[in-house]
Amino acid sequence: MKALVATVLLCAALAAAQAPPPANKPSSVPAQRKAASSAGRSECAAAVGLCVTVPASWQRLGDVFDDLGFVVAEPHPGVEAANWPQLTVAAIDVPPQKTAGDPHSLDALIDIVLTPDGTFTSSETLQRTHLLLNGADAEVLRVKLYDEAAKTGTIEEVALIEGDEDLVYSIALRCASEDFSRVEPVFQKAIHSWRLKSAAAVPAPPSKPKQDPEKK
Repeated sequence: MKALVATVLLCAALAAAQAPPPANKPSSVPAQRKAASSAGRSECAAAVGLCVTVPASWQRLGDVFDDLGFVVAEPHPGVEAANWPQLTVAAIDVPPQKTAGDPHSLDALIDIVLTPDGTFTSSETLQRTHLLLNGADAEVLRVKLYDEAAKTGTIEEVALIEGDEDLVYSIALRCASEDFSRVEPVFQKAIHSWRLKSAAAVPAPPSKPKQDPEKK
């Protein structure tokens, strides 16, 4: 198992480059879009059996963290994949306990989430909630990230769910501020549908068909 990723907020960006480049590259996702589709399908991180329900129309961009997580996104033709609303689901290690007997707390990960990465100049906590998700303790954090140079705002909503042993399950939605009210139900459906399956029972994501070398 890999060490704790430096920041949870970078999750969604890691698979963006795996999507095919669009013909045109507007700077942001169009603000006016229909509500996210309610039809869903199951997507899983095969290595750990972590599964959630995502919209059937969203595209899986790829696996991250050595197959411990994956990224799905809402396709927007003509828009860079990095600007699509994205949902990142992953299993991560918690920081080591300072002393024997200390319960591993989600607070350490919350501190990391609240630290702006190099992409953004500042962040503002909009909401923090403690709740049970399928019987597991969870912290849900909603943060607004600012890029002062581009004068744009991005919303990140992250659920950190306590798992077995030293694992925490992270489900993170990232989108433009103007898209948040429309796609936030996707995040809610994902966090309330999270479940664990035997890794052997999780089918591998479909691979891209290989081209026959004899065909021209």
